[in-house]
Amino acid sequence: MLAILQSTRPRTLVLSVSSILTGTFLAREQGFFSWPLFIFLMLTSCLLQILSNLVNEYGDWKKGTDKEQPGRRALSLQSGKMTERQIITFIYIIGGLSLISGLALVRLSFGTLLGYGPFVFLFLGAVALAAAIFYSAGKIPYGYHGGGDLSVFLFFGPAGVAGSFYLLSGYLDRNVFLIATAVGLLITAVLNVNNIRDYENDKSFGKNTFAVLLSRFFKTESDIPAKIYQLVLIVLALVLSCFYAVLSVTGSFTFFVSLPFLAVHLVWIRYKKGAALDGALKILIVAILVYAVSFL
Repeated sequence: MLAILQSTRPRTLVLSVSSILTGTFLAREQGFFSWPLFIFLMLTSCLLQILSNLVNEYGDWKKGTDKEQPGRRALSLQSGKMTERQIITFIYIIGGLSLISGLALVRLSFGTLLGYGPFVFLFLGAVALAAAIFYSAGKIPYGYHGGGDLSVFLFFGPAGVAGSFYLLSGYLDRNVFLIATAVGLLITAVLNVNNIRDYENDKSFGKNTFAVLLSRFFKTESDIPAKIYQLVLIVLALVLSCFYAVLSVTGSFTFFVSLPFLAVHLVWIRYKKGAALDGALKILIVAILVYAVSFL
């Protein structure tokens, strides 16, 4: 049981929670809230995150990417605590639960599974399910070809924040997309920290993350372009948040409470490399949760 819990990577679930919390708090500011919808939003989002984590571990294991990484805590397959058959079984279970939870969420929100609105969200749910599976699995996993950043941005940002806002409120507020984009950028930054940390390992195994592609584009063998990219992601997220605070009737600058965490994170990124970046990763995850809660 402890092995499968480790493979779910509990700390990453904070990202799913933060995305849904942000959309929920923005809807609540405008007078829209439902406990059943909120619970199923959280459940569906976390199940999809767990599914992605399990498939990612299995996919990396099959390709040899995670079999030897000095300085990093071994995952369940790497340490031998779980077999391939066991993790595949859990992948099917979590996938099935994600499907059931997603259907219940749409049914609760729209009152039916038929019609244009339900169809759009069921389609988005199917895409999210496929994205979680094919990130590192299949013959051409998009996570191995620089597609991870865009996927994370879309599903944790516009889909997670604006989608949860819509399911709770029944309409789209264009200003909400400013915060949805900001959250997407911040959570993309989490993936980028992972890619910076694993830069050398990923290069040696042919895993072309966006960090690796950036180094090739700028014709350098270092992770400096990815570190600059990290700064751009975070600064742009803060700029968009400021625009929301100015343009929205309910906007405020309370998100500034996350600034100290983000500043420490960026200093850590500047001076650390490899496994030492795990600390920077934890700080960024805390910063994102603080950012989300600031909209309460």
